[in-house]
Amino acid sequence: MMSHLEEAFQYDIRIRLYDDRASPEGVVIVAADVEEGVVFSKAGLMVTVFEVDHRPIKPALGYRIDYGGRAVALSGDTRFSENLIRHAQGVDVLIHEVVVPESLMRAGVAVERAKVIVDHHTTPQQAGQVFARVRPRLAVYSHIVFPSATTEELIQATRETYAGPLEVGEDLTVITAGEKVDVQHASVGR
Repeated sequence: MMSHLEEAFQYDIRIRLYDDRASPEGVVIVAADVEEGVVFSKAGLMVTVFEVDHRPIKPALGYRIDYGGRAVALSGDTRFSENLIRHAQGVDVLIHEVVVPESLMRAGVAVERAKVIVDHHTTPQQAGQVFARVRPRLAVYSHIVFPSATTEELIQATRETYAGPLEVGEDLTVITAGEKVDVQHASVGR
């Protein structure tokens, strides 16, 4: 896949090398397949990869980033995953994907197709169970599988199984995990 990306960007690479005089080392793509475990550790920053369940897609991966006594976990695409719960213990922020089955129906997705989509992902109720077991300082939805789900719909369905701090992610939101977890939403119209 990476060699094809390099091929796709060949024109841009050539312009940067010859017109912009970019360093040739800056356009080299270095890629490696990763397996479950620590994939990066330097200067107190540690990135851990763990498998999640997105069958039939394999592998499907989640990530945990630890730095300075703080931790963030990203679910990646997954259905309910015990391995995610295990690797996310003690995180400040858990960012999780979600699908709202009703939004698929409203959008006119055929019942059979909707079932396939839902079977590969996590419903708000299931994500709420994950959040309740992990107990992050903040739970955040990102990668909302079908964008017609409303914020109210996501939160209401999640509250069936989780009562803790919850945000529905949106572009340009900044989350800072320090003594407290601070959320700054982007201003509209900038």
